Amino acid sequence: MSNREHSGGGASGGADRAAGNDSIAELMRLAGPRPPVPPHVQKRVHDAVQAEWRSTLRQRRTLRWGMPLALAASVLLAVALSSRGPEVRGAPIATVALAEGNADASVGMSPGDPVYPGDAIATGDGGLALTVRNGLSLRFDAGTTATFDSIGELTLQEGRIYADTGSSVYDTRSITVRTRVGSARDVGTRFAVAYADGDMSVAVREGRVDVSHSRGAYTADAGQSLKLGPGGDVVLDQISIYDSSWDWAAALAPAFDLENHSLLDFLKWVARETGKELVFENDATRLTAMGIRPRGSTEGFTPIEAIDSVLATTRLGYRVDTRQIVISDAAR
Repeated sequence: MSNREHSGGGASGGADRAAGNDSIAELMRLAGPRPPVPPHVQKRVHDAVQAEWRSTLRQRRTLRWGMPLALAASVLLAVALSSRGPEVRGAPIATVALAEGNADASVGMSPGDPVYPGDAIATGDGGLALTVRNGLSLRFDAGTTATFDSIGELTLQEGRIYADTGSSVYDTRSITVRTRVGSARDVGTRFAVAYADGDMSVAVREGRVDVSHSRGAYTADAGQSLKLGPGGDVVLDQISIYDSSWDWAAALAPAFDLENHSLLDFLKWVARETGKELVFENDATRLTAMGIRPRGSTEGFTPIEAIDSVLATTRLGYRVDTRQIVISDAAR
């Protein structure tokens, strides 16, 4: 019974669909034939369908590959960040030329190490010499703390420094040394600045130094020294260019490079570092020094000690007194 009832229901549905189709066919016959679709309309429809199909295909591809690609990109970024090297600090402004005693341990520097803007220097019980990128030579006495602010500025917290701009005057080698009391700016000089217990002193060996103080501006020339107190007191005094108070700076002079230099060049360097006058016994001795090309190294010697080492391989002799270095021909 149930099977017959099921079959009877299917036959009735088929009859209804057939009647509906006949009605639609009659309506279409009554409406008459449709006008043909112009070719340009057919093309627009075709292009629209193609564009929609391509868009759907791209969306499917994006859904399929978007997540793996995003994950891969995040992994690559993480690898790049984890493998990135140390932060680049820019170009150094100076190089360590000499570290004496425990200076290399106290500041963590050794000869050849770079010095960057903002680096703090604390020499402890040793001395330190730097060669600045512009050719300036700087020496830091034992017990000195300072900050190298820039290639042309230094802040001295305590201790003593010595600056040498070289045998020629270069504006680019100028440096300003600041303390809590005042500042000193060189004008083509060799000079020293000391600061301790609120007192600042400036000694000029060559050239001129302009000093700024709470009470005004001052100038110290070669052979002069200025002492400035926190209360504003200023004392001007005299100092010899070969005074023993300069010896500490000469002891920190970087070794002279003998290669491609004459003996005369070396002797002039010694005279400059010691502040003494270089004198030759006669013109023939001077010509002899010009023609000699010394070999070896002055590493580990003070300028005066280096004379002994270098002249030992020549026919020349020397003597040193308070003011002069006198070179003679020992063979005569």
